[in-house]
Amino acid sequence: MNNKEDINELLARYFANEPLTVAQRRELDEWMTAHKQEFEQMRKVMNASLKTTDEVVFDAEKAWQKIEPHLEERAKIIPFRQKARWVFSVAASLLLLLGIGAFYFFHSTSNEQMMRYANTGTTEKHVLLPDSSEVILYPEATLAYCFSGRQEGRRAELKGKAFFQVKKMHGRPFKVETDLLKVEVLGTSFLVDVAHRDKAGVFVKTGKVRVKEASAGEVVIEANEKAELKNGTWQTGVIRNPQSLFGEKERVLVFEQTPIVEVVRVVAEKTGIQIDLSKGLEKNLITTQIHIDEPDIAGELAFLCGCKCETLVKGKHYRLYEK
Repeated sequence: MNNKEDINELLARYFANEPLTVAQRRELDEWMTAHKQEFEQMRKVMNASLKTTDEVVFDAEKAWQKIEPHLEERAKIIPFRQKARWVFSVAASLLLLLGIGAFYFFHSTSNEQMMRYANTGTTEKHVLLPDSSEVILYPEATLAYCFSGRQEGRRAELKGKAFFQVKKMHGRPFKVETDLLKVEVLGTSFLVDVAHRDKAGVFVKTGKVRVKEASAGEVVIEANEKAELKNGTWQTGVIRNPQSLFGEKERVLVFEQTPIVEVVRVVAEKTGIQIDLSKGLEKNLITTQIHIDEPDIAGELAFLCGCKCETLVKGKHYRLYEK
């Protein structure tokens, strides 16, 4: 963002709980960090305007009358160059109040309007919800989402399989409902799989969730735990291979007495770094752990096999040869 108007617009959308792109959210977070005091003042104004939930009526004239005395008081002590900035801050506050009013008016008239998403492709699809929660929809999965009032909170209806990274919002739970089970959280990340009735389950990556099913009852699971519905009862346990389950890339490559030819093949596949071997080195067996973000993987392999390393293209292509 390069100007004040852009920031004002993002702030208005933020306080109105309207959807933001990942880039917009990042830009807004940077502004909040750099202007903590100003943001805190805006937040207090917004929270004060949300105390009534039955009916929200925005009176622009009354809001200006409330702000104007402070503007006049500060004008006496603020240098001329800073007056313009203060005026813009007041304008931003009014814009935010208008946004909040419009948001609650819309939701009071269409409280159950659902936003719908579907993945008809063959790979995972990333979805950013209006509350900044993130969802990865697996192939053939569908999701309907509704952001209701404070008590109802946030509600998602899922068919298929999806991974949720829930944005924590004080006092507003996030609920996932399926034909088989219900999940409720406040802020966490978890996988819900109801693509097959005989393999339905919930798998928690971080935080804690409560899972309900009509006949099996209720169970609470925490980080790195799972709850699978089998024969009408819950079976809970520890997730043995979370990296594979949550689709995360392996960060550490482990080799034990592995031929160096196989080692360089795996390194090339996982990191894109090509390492050529001179004749005679293929007999070396490697036992080590290599982090895929290690900046000098080729140099480490050269040390382990007692050879030299030649850089052909830094960070991309190397050659190992005997001393």
